Amino acid sequence: MIIEYEQIWLIIMNISNFIQECVNTVMDSHPVQYQPSMEISEGEILVKGKTFGRWESKKFIIDEEKKVFALRSSKGKTRLKPYFLSEYQVENKERKKDKITFDLTSKTGGKCLTLGTDDEQTADEIISVLQNLCSRIDVKPNQVEIIQKNKQDNINNNQHQKVINTIDYEIPSFFDIGEIRESIANIRKGLYNLENFKLVAENNSQIYRNENNHHQFKVFVEFDGNCQDAIIQNLTDYNKINQWNAYISVVESKMIKELHEDKSFLICEVRELSNLFIFKREFQYLQHHLKIDNLHFIVQKQIDQKSYTKNYQGSLKYGVWAIQASEKQTKVYYFSEQSMLGLSYSDEDAYLIQQYLAQIINLKQFNSITQNINLQNKSNEIQFQDKQQLQQEQKTTETNNKEDNDQFFDCEELDAMNDKLFMAESNSNKDEVARDVYEQNVRKQTILPQQVDALDNIQDWVDKKMKLVLSGNYNSLSIKILHQLQPKEYDPLQRQLLTQQEGGHYIFKKDFIREEKNGGLKVINEEKLAAQKAVIKFLLTRIGASLMLGKSITSISMPVTIFEARSNTERVCSSMGFAPIYLEDAAQSQDIYYRIKQCAAFQFGFIFMYLSCEKPFNPILGETFQGFYDNCPIYCEQISHHPPICAVQMYGRQYRIDAQLELIANFNSNSVVGRNVGTVKITFENPHQVVLITLAPGSLNGTTYGDKVMNYLEKQFIIDLKNKIIAEVTFNPDKKYCQFFDVEYLNQLDYLCGAICDVTDAAIQKYHKEGYRKYKGLDLKSDIKQIRHKIKGIWVNEIKIDNQKLISIHNDFPVKMQLAQYPIPSDANFRMDLLWWKLRDFDQSQEWKEKLEIQQRQDRKLREQKGKKKK
Repeated sequence: MIIEYEQIWLIIMNISNFIQECVNTVMDSHPVQYQPSMEISEGEILVKGKTFGRWESKKFIIDEEKKVFALRSSKGKTRLKPYFLSEYQVENKERKKDKITFDLTSKTGGKCLTLGTDDEQTADEIISVLQNLCSRIDVKPNQVEIIQKNKQDNINNNQHQKVINTIDYEIPSFFDIGEIRESIANIRKGLYNLENFKLVAENNSQIYRNENNHHQFKVFVEFDGNCQDAIIQNLTDYNKINQWNAYISVVESKMIKELHEDKSFLICEVRELSNLFIFKREFQYLQHHLKIDNLHFIVQKQIDQKSYTKNYQGSLKYGVWAIQASEKQTKVYYFSEQSMLGLSYSDEDAYLIQQYLAQIINLKQFNSITQNINLQNKSNEIQFQDKQQLQQEQKTTETNNKEDNDQFFDCEELDAMNDKLFMAESNSNKDEVARDVYEQNVRKQTILPQQVDALDNIQDWVDKKMKLVLSGNYNSLSIKILHQLQPKEYDPLQRQLLTQQEGGHYIFKKDFIREEKNGGLKVINEEKLAAQKAVIKFLLTRIGASLMLGKSITSISMPVTIFEARSNTERVCSSMGFAPIYLEDAAQSQDIYYRIKQCAAFQFGFIFMYLSCEKPFNPILGETFQGFYDNCPIYCEQISHHPPICAVQMYGRQYRIDAQLELIANFNSNSVVGRNVGTVKITFENPHQVVLITLAPGSLNGTTYGDKVMNYLEKQFIIDLKNKIIAEVTFNPDKKYCQFFDVEYLNQLDYLCGAICDVTDAAIQKYHKEGYRKYKGLDLKSDIKQIRHKIKGIWVNEIKIDNQKLISIHNDFPVKMQLAQYPIPSDANFRMDLLWWKLRDFDQSQEWKEKLEIQQRQDRKLREQKGKKKK
């Protein structure tokens, strides 16, 4: 995606924070180690930034015992920035506007602070404490006190040494560090020391994080039955490094070396963790397995050496696994301190580690899953061989029989065709193989609709798509296929409705809830919210690189990790899911007003289904998409790049849809408004009736601060020019508008009302004159001849017409769209950036996306040059 100029100033607003973070990183590359004492007081104070002079609220502590004033970020950073007060003095107290300010000035030329508070009494108290600590001279303890303190320290050390001396197990010296020894001892005693730990995840496993050190975790998991051997197998299978964890790169992770003397193994583990972007980190560590009594321990410790895979390295300071089994249950413990490194915020780092640790619940299932997959694969191979044999037997009897009726392919038959196409690449008889597939296809004369979501393995589906693209034979084949242009018969009992997506409601998913106070849909998916916030950092990095290289920043590509797994051509077609339900019903009726009502239901259904908190891929000029609804074909093509316009056609039963929609986005300081500008034209048969539909714009508030809430704005229309009927609906109407149509008024952003009206000739002429882009709606005083039906409702709940339900988000469901099995080569599902995205390889997806964008810009220049020559 090309960044629009309107967005650039929003990015610049965040540059100051970015620069400040960089400065802090440089200043604190070797921070002074400071551990607070028990005698501290805490509070919050304003700190003035040195670069831009902005005030920021930060939490502070005053350590009277160690004479330290320390700051920490109010956003939750745990690292303290200490100022040792013996080297500072308090100066320059004064009132500036609404603040009392003072300086904490270094006596040795170090960093100085300007502090402030709104309350003068609070300022005086803080200044008094700081002045006392700055001027306090500590009395050195006498010799007797030093001797007594040393004696006490020796006693403590002896007690600690006594515990160490009672260790009854051996461990290689490399792993002999306090954290590992202490973890083993505490697990054996059942002492987990969770006083400073907070429970951060509880879903079949309990994950605790140290509040004072966000890189330190303790995980507790219980499995039913005795599965100790399976768990140890998964943790120590050095041919398949930690494949129980979905975030492990199977290809890059491996056992580098076995140290026979210590019975240890050098492991290279590569993780691919996702917040917004994919964070790829390499962890190199030694691992050793030992058994103590009835407990199995697997200890890990980082080894410092060059990267094995040329990825950035993370840090695994230590890790201690413990497995304890009985007949009824198996307990797994994991105590560790680790970090992804290289991230700006400790909370972000901790979140990514937490994602990784949450996979521990898969330790038991992994063996059974892989066994089942292997058995299933063997079963499929046997079934496929039987199928091929049966097809061969039937082939001779079918050769002379021409099939006049259209049929659908069997899924296994289609897979066999795909395999033939791919294998033809290395086959000397390429033409014969392609001809064989083509003849089977022409004989059947149709395309099998296939729902991707119904496939057991999305990777298999993507692999087949990639094979078709790379084989080189698919293009000529698909062009010769007789594509379906008319709806086919279907069994209404076989209709599949879309009721869920991503484990939630088909629209809300796990992304939205209704904002009860003001109305609209509030975005609640914390993972996606956190991901989107990181875009600014990504863009700033790209902008900096572009400026350094002298490149234009208008060519910066947005990160694919904020995109959804489909192009806008597919998203538009996916929004037509209510057409078979409402428009097919409307086509059966002779009542032109009933048809308008059903068109209104379809219109609302379209804007419902187009909702998403993720961005679709921008279509490439000439990109197409093919699908089916109840065996009714739908086609889409991107017919313009700038402006981005797609054309849609759907062939329904006694109705047809033709649409041209231009996707427009307008950015404001804290919101973005998107709209599909254009008309959706619906043509009914028997009797002939043409209806034009326009769509209301949608808004997303809270793009830079505050809650993200989605809503619809302004108006949308249904227009029958011949019969002089206009249906107008206004979102968030005012009280007078509601009173005109005699419907109740609700002060909610997601409330709407309107009506289906007979209108005057002047109203129709006004639409002809202004067109869909400029048309603002009915003049309530002069355009309306008669109000036929009244519309009202909360769009995130239910919409009524004449107090009867028209459509409900919660109770009415669209038809599932199926994908064409053999679309033409320009289909969106052949885009390599999309295919890599579906495989969750975002690096490859980003690379392909940028290649396609460069190619688009080059093609555009060529078109412009050709156009100039013609003129």
